[in-house]
Amino acid sequence: MRLGSCVILRNLLFFYEKTNPLNQQITMKKLLSAIAGVILATSAMADRFTLSDGSVINGTLKSITDGNAVIVTDFAGEITVAADKLLKLNTTDSVEVSTVNGDRVSGSLNVGGDEQAASGAISLPMADIKYLWTAGMEDPTLPPSRKWDGEVSLDITGKTGNVEKFNGGIGTVASLTGPVDKLKLYAKADYGRESHVTTTKKAVAGIDYEQKISDSSAIWYANAEAEHNTPSGLRIREEANVGGGYYVIDEAKTKLRLRAGFNAKSRKFTDGSHSDTTGLELGLHFERDIQEWGKLVTDLTYQPTFDSIHDYRVIHESSLDIPVIFQYPLSLRVGVTNEYNSVPAPGAKRMDTSYFAKMVFKWK
Repeated sequence: MRLGSCVILRNLLFFYEKTNPLNQQITMKKLLSAIAGVILATSAMADRFTLSDGSVINGTLKSITDGNAVIVTDFAGEITVAADKLLKLNTTDSVEVSTVNGDRVSGSLNVGGDEQAASGAISLPMADIKYLWTAGMEDPTLPPSRKWDGEVSLDITGKTGNVEKFNGGIGTVASLTGPVDKLKLYAKADYGRESHVTTTKKAVAGIDYEQKISDSSAIWYANAEAEHNTPSGLRIREEANVGGGYYVIDEAKTKLRLRAGFNAKSRKFTDGSHSDTTGLELGLHFERDIQEWGKLVTDLTYQPTFDSIHDYRVIHESSLDIPVIFQYPLSLRVGVTNEYNSVPAPGAKRMDTSYFAKMVFKWK
């Protein structure tokens, strides 16, 4: 912005000099003085920070939380400075401040008696500032609020000629995440035909809720799911699970969660038979952000029954999200799903493996 202002000013002065013979005596010294004035005027519009080592930073104060000040600069983006290292600061824009005594003030701020502070700025010692935030930011003095996010996915494949084939799927996930709990709602449907014969007709819907125990890495959870899968011989499957778990890793870019609980399941098949079982559910969830371009997710669930050690179900899914266009919430998800039923529906195979590639739109 400053460089652009200098270029514009230089061009205007050059044009003025060429078209006005009375002003051909404009010297380079005057030009440099005018450019310096523009630079100083632009600099004055930024917040000014003086550190304990004597260095000065020009930028915009974004927030002060947990003893750290976040400053937005032109030369390095966002930088974090220990608040107790700031000897002087003044803000040009209005900010919200919560003091250690619980008082609330708003307006431009002057810390350390900076002589360049705006007229009428609020004077406070840095030690009295507990939180500072700017317009549009969430109030840090209030409990963190729950936030919705989610995604919609779509995949379509087909073939025509000697064989007529079509496969399509659509899915959606909505999550409400809070500081100590998470609610997830999801639904997906798949349909496929080959030579005018339906090969896939599957619909799944479910709900999952988990909550931390005493603000620790331990959690309790409960979920329920229903499935309809006619070509496999399954008319309806309904199940519910409840239990506990633990986050082995719970970081911004990497999560590893283990679960163990009780499972109750009811299955009704297209031939009229049915099966009601109770058992255990053991689950593993792993996700990791791969630098700035992708996300790897793996889920593994094992559900043995109490009735027989030979009656169990294993579900595995691994996927990788690859951004289609960076900085846009559209990605390509590729992966594999394996589902093994030790006691399948009549006429169905135990193992069902599918590979997928789908477009995913994420929203927040």
